[in-house]
Amino acid sequence: MNDESPMTCPSCTSEMESGVVLGRAPGVKFKNRRSTAGDLGGIRLTKGFFNHSVEAWRCPSCATVVIPG
Repeated sequence: MNDESPMTCPSCTSEMESGVVLGRAPGVKFKNRRSTAGDLGGIRLTKGFFNHSVEAWRCPSCATVVIPG
């Protein structure tokens, strides 16, 4: 993913592992809450045309996933 030093989990303070979050069109988005609009609107977290991805960190201890801004 990158050459940065490992990230510490914000939930349990274990060392996180780097990887990617994957999805398909129309991509993965962040919304403040669910709505009847589904995935319309929201902040797009992934990039790509058919297969979408974003770099992320995952904690193997508690499964917390962090997507850096």
